[in-house]
Amino acid sequence: MKIKIDFFSQNTVEAIGAGIYKVSVVKPNGESGVLYVGESVFVLVRCAVHLYELKKDPNYFGFTAKRIENSQITLKFELLEKIENREKRKAREKEIIKEIGKIICQSQVSDRMKGIEAKIEALEDFLNN
Repeated sequence: MKIKIDFFSQNTVEAIGAGIYKVSVVKPNGESGVLYVGESVFVLVRCAVHLYELKKDPNYFGFTAKRIENSQITLKFELLEKIENREKRKAREKEIIKEIGKIICQSQVSDRMKGIEAKIEALEDFLNN
């Protein structure tokens, strides 16, 4: 796995608590696409699990074995909002998903991920265009 990882570089301390986060892929030209939006009571821990899953299987976020070795691509984790209350956090997560619209690895109605083939196809389309 040679892609670059930007793991909450702007707000690591804030990401220790509860909130809503975004995982994006950044092309060499700087263009970024949202892979996933999620919420957690422990954002930093949850996103570390995402990284672990990605390391085990690049398809987790739609990467192929070849793409995951491209050091010109960056995987970026960002805290969007800190919200302690679970119900408010869940509701706001759904609002953000709808606001963003096209999310590469995720269905547009919840935090559920697409199937593996759909994730790979969507990420390849984004990276090739």
